[in-house]
Amino acid sequence: MTARRASLWRHPVLTPGYAAAIAFGAVALSSVVVASQSPVTGKPERVTVTLVEASGAQLPDDMTVQIRHGSTVLAADGIVTQGRWSADVPPGDHEVCVVSSTTPMRVAGSDPASACIRERVSADTPTKVTVEQVRVVADRTDGDDPLPNDSKVTIRYAQHVLPGGALDPNGQFTPSELPLNAVVCLDPPTGWRFTDTKTRDQQCQPVTNPAADVLFRLEKP
Repeated sequence: MTARRASLWRHPVLTPGYAAAIAFGAVALSSVVVASQSPVTGKPERVTVTLVEASGAQLPDDMTVQIRHGSTVLAADGIVTQGRWSADVPPGDHEVCVVSSTTPMRVAGSDPASACIRERVSADTPTKVTVEQVRVVADRTDGDDPLPNDSKVTIRYAQHVLPGGALDPNGQFTPSELPLNAVVCLDPPTGWRFTDTKTRDQQCQPVTNPAADVLFRLEKP
């Protein structure tokens, strides 16, 4: 079977920094497409998209699905029961995109990481998309020993400090916001240091793709 090709994150409205606006305007967005402005032809069909969280966790309540063709939004609305979403869309090869204002999400396994995937959308073929949360991850080069809970993750965007926290024992932190061009900084937990610098000095990473994990590498001295 040919692997599905995930599309690049290339449109600014899909970044988590704009997610709140998308969620608020999702119902309106689903009706803004005018036939004369759309490059897509064909009679609209009732298509169905089902989202599944890769880890089995519950999907964010505000999860929104967009069907896009190029820069044109063909439909956008929030999911309903059990991750299901449906709308009237002209059939064809379109991008299925996912957005949440409370938890940065992406298409699971997408390479490069993306919130969109190209699918053949039609009424005859229900579309299933597996999604996962974007995380701040500490890769431990000295094994998988649990981390103490005294690390500090700080996220800065423009002149604002966004909600941060600490890595869990598995070395992961799930941010509520991760906009493009934000900066994620980590103060390592007790007994660990950064692999590349061999120090415990705070290290920062720029967010160049809001759908990709922010990775740090830790080791024991």
